[in-house]
Amino acid sequence: MNKSKTYNAEILNRLIEKYGVSKRFITMSLNGSRESETSEKIKSDYKIMEDEVTNLLNNL
Repeated sequence: MNKSKTYNAEILNRLIEKYGVSKRFITMSLNGSRESETSEKIKSDYKIMEDEVTNLLNNL
């Protein structure tokens, strides 16, 4: 049984605003179903944002 990956909803919303694409496109980019320049940027931005959120929460 595959367990689906959950993504930070706030980060997804920020990426939707930044790139003007659908939530589905972003999640498909993150799970590797899409391969384009935009998808690569989305993956990179998500990782940066996720690391920042994690660091912030660890420092509280």
